[in-house]
Amino acid sequence: MKLVFLGTSSAAVLMGLALPALGQQSVQKPGTDDNGSLAEIVVTGSFIRGTPVDAALPVEVYSRQQLEKEGSPTALEFAKNLTISGPTTGESYYFGGPTLIGSVNYNLRGLGSDKTLILLNGRRMDINTANIPSLALERTEILKEGAAVIYGADATGGVVNFITRERFVGIDMNAQYKYIDGSDGDYSAAVLGGIGEGRVNLMVSAEYEHRSRLHALDRDFTRTSLDPTKPGYNPAPWSTLTNLAGWVPRGTLPAVPGVSADAEFGAPTGGIVADFTPQSCTAVGGRYDNNFTCAYNYIPYYNVVEDNDIYRGFAQLNAEISDNMDFHLDAAYAQVTSPQVFASPAQPIVRGPAMSTGSTFQLYVPISNPYAADFAARNGVVGASGFTPVTYRLLGHGGNFAFGDGEGYGVPDRIDNEIWRLSAGLNGTLGAWAGAARNVGYDFAVTYNHSNAYNTHPDTIGYRVQQALNGFGGAGCQAADLDPARFGTQNPGAAGKNGCMWWNPFSTSFANQPVRNLANPNYVAGAENSMELTRWMFDPRATKTVNENTTVDLVFDGTLGLTLPGGELGWALGGQYRDVKSREDIPGPFYDGSLPCEWPSEFTSANGPGSPNLPASPLATNDPGFRGCTPDNPGPFVLFAPNPNDTLGRHQYSTFVELRIPVLSNLDFQAAARHEEFSDGLGATVYKLAGKWNVWGPLSFRGSYGTNYQTPPLGVVPGNITVAARTYTVAASNWLAAQFITDSNLKPETARAKNFGAIWQSDGFASGHYFQFILDYFDIQTEDQIGQVADPNQIASLVFNGAGNTITTCDPSVQPLVNRITFNVPCTVGMSGVGAFSSVSTRFGNGPGQSTNGLDLQTTYEMPLAAGNLTLGLRATRILELETGPTSLDGIVVSMGDDRLGSLNFATFAQSAPEWRANFSADYSVDRHNVRLGVNFVSAVQDERPGVQYGENGEDWITTDLTYRFVFDDGLAITATVANILDRDPPAAQEEFGYDPWTANPLGRTAEIGIRKTF
Repeated sequence: MKLVFLGTSSAAVLMGLALPALGQQSVQKPGTDDNGSLAEIVVTGSFIRGTPVDAALPVEVYSRQQLEKEGSPTALEFAKNLTISGPTTGESYYFGGPTLIGSVNYNLRGLGSDKTLILLNGRRMDINTANIPSLALERTEILKEGAAVIYGADATGGVVNFITRERFVGIDMNAQYKYIDGSDGDYSAAVLGGIGEGRVNLMVSAEYEHRSRLHALDRDFTRTSLDPTKPGYNPAPWSTLTNLAGWVPRGTLPAVPGVSADAEFGAPTGGIVADFTPQSCTAVGGRYDNNFTCAYNYIPYYNVVEDNDIYRGFAQLNAEISDNMDFHLDAAYAQVTSPQVFASPAQPIVRGPAMSTGSTFQLYVPISNPYAADFAARNGVVGASGFTPVTYRLLGHGGNFAFGDGEGYGVPDRIDNEIWRLSAGLNGTLGAWAGAARNVGYDFAVTYNHSNAYNTHPDTIGYRVQQALNGFGGAGCQAADLDPARFGTQNPGAAGKNGCMWWNPFSTSFANQPVRNLANPNYVAGAENSMELTRWMFDPRATKTVNENTTVDLVFDGTLGLTLPGGELGWALGGQYRDVKSREDIPGPFYDGSLPCEWPSEFTSANGPGSPNLPASPLATNDPGFRGCTPDNPGPFVLFAPNPNDTLGRHQYSTFVELRIPVLSNLDFQAAARHEEFSDGLGATVYKLAGKWNVWGPLSFRGSYGTNYQTPPLGVVPGNITVAARTYTVAASNWLAAQFITDSNLKPETARAKNFGAIWQSDGFASGHYFQFILDYFDIQTEDQIGQVADPNQIASLVFNGAGNTITTCDPSVQPLVNRITFNVPCTVGMSGVGAFSSVSTRFGNGPGQSTNGLDLQTTYEMPLAAGNLTLGLRATRILELETGPTSLDGIVVSMGDDRLGSLNFATFAQSAPEWRANFSADYSVDRHNVRLGVNFVSAVQDERPGVQYGENGEDWITTDLTYRFVFDDGLAITATVANILDRDPPAAQEEFGYDPWTANPLGRTAEIGIRKTF
């Protein structure tokens, strides 16, 4: 297919500029405003005035009227339903990234949301689109190819341009309610007002959207993970790091602690003592793996939809200052709030507070702890001075009652984001004072975007856990430390007294699995841990991220006075200045880096009796004074690393030139070039050539070729270390730590894009019919893509590459990637990946590029039928190739290149890549009635991970929607929609919820009613 397109005539190779898509066929004529008068058309992808609407770049246009007939989908529904889009964030759930809730990030061509440029009325927006005023929109134009030449960086995958109504006068109100089985439903309300039919028009809108919580276990497809005895169950949401552990009895504490479990806590006096039996483990919903692992399923603590509120406000002023000058001002605001985004009851302990690194033997329970003494007595252990768990999680099977306010038993994040934007500009022609340049157009604008993103993501403070195990937990505990030779307070006589509390880490501490109400047979009444003590051991890890960017645009356009057979040459010349700033404000001393080590200075150990406490500073592990604080400044949390406050900024300057060359009446070209410089020494020059050829009557060809570029993200600081949680196949899919270390020699990411298309527009099979057919071939290739150079899961799989995920060599000269693994115990050949390591490090920098190509199909057929009009439409995208280049790390080939097409792509954090996406619609209108049937199709993806996974081959995701709309004479309209009529479950996938939430949705059949009133 690719060869067929490339074999077209040399003129067709340069053909470009597309027709508006099917959405342009609506009640309101293109080029008219709400009152039917002529309005200026914004042609996405060109700054030359007079560019004909039917010669726009490859753009899909979605009008307001069209979306009303579809039931006025939400921004998230609209984005996820685009055939040209890849996996989309913004769902109200945890595993897509809690900070992205309510923020629809468009991901055109599946290359990543950072490669899609967002515009409002042709001006840059924040990537968070929550402040797009849906009721004030006239249409949405989606340019399906890069436009860095026109708009600047960050448009590799394409451009989404939201265009508001021009001169609305009156009042427009809208309210919707969606019934969802198992939740309180989703609902919204909006009002739009406009005044001014003369030279000045003011339009203001206010909107509110609410999503209601839907618990994970209210959907059958999440329950496939609950019973591990069933063949083919979903193992994804299971963790072997739990609070039902195996404990090693220890002898006398060494007088001078050393950097190993035995040297710090004493030699074992016996084997592992399990705090559970196979029967008691199963009783609370656990999976018995061995005598130190009662794995737990954490999905009952999560929700597939969380409570989420979005408030929006928008104002727009258009004024005609003179015959040669118009003024435009718009302001957009949104607040996105999710008070509780539930996660696990506690994070897994993958490091600290023990001296030795790793996730094993990190805690010590002295026999003086009354719960330890009881544990020893129940299990016949004598002579032990204390116990250490092989692995441990503060809370798991019994849930966490301290933070959910009765709404759940996990630890919730809080999301509170504010996004606002102000843009003002003047445009017109220079006028008589400019003499010969009187008809030269100008467009000047200043746009300011600002976002405040506040979120919490709690983690356990490791040293506080140890303090509570020693009997010195709680904010009110002030006991003196009598032994500075070791970490923590040592004062047996004061333990558990005068405001000091004990933590019970054993199975006697919880009554049941609270979500499923599964009784714990080991529970002892009165042995529960207090809510006050539980809260003391967590820190919210609050982050406030402030992003600001100011863009100044100045564009002139006109004609050159040279006339070709097709008309006058048009030109545009412009410049852009961008100032981008970002800062992170960390309000808590635990998270802001003030405490770089596992223990604060007053609790650090000494080198022996009589010696002073060691400073709380990182030291190399082979340093004589090393006491567990490694040079990566691990901080006090058991999973996440500190995040010091930072302030970053960048200036960008660019100039561009664009030419429109109408060679013949049926042959038109566009050429453009842009150069951009950045304050940190980076720069890029890009160009584009495009054209359209009307070959004969209804048949046209178009094509384009251009280059694009992507700058390193502002927050990417050379040498910076970021710690996140990742799931590892070789570690039984446990979530462990991953470190991302930023390279010091970053350079801009570049891309090349081609697009070739054929367009047919004609009458249909009979008089009064209309037929349109558009077929495009696209090809995008990126180089030096900025991101993780190698996936941590891939690295771990290469190191633990033996039978049963065991390690085959510990020699870094044979396998250099061994140095990127943080082992729990010294590396030995044959050790399993399960429980063997706690973290993997990788590089963040310029990695392999991506290449993708495929076909876009748009077709529509309109015809009269009986007393009405029938419109059939089809949009489809067929990806022919989606590949990532070869990857090397430390001299090792991590990947020969990934063929991502048709795969779940779990290694890229669940970025599935279906081969086909298609939307079919049949729309019938008669008088004031409209009925629309829509069928949405996403082809199956296969799980590429080794072995047979749950949902290995996936299945096609097909949903059918039906919408009825009736418009009364007085401007009142009622819309009813039944979505997913057949109640199709999303395709199975081995992910936490049992499906891919970035592509499908968990709602099942829904019923929605909408009311709209226009005055």
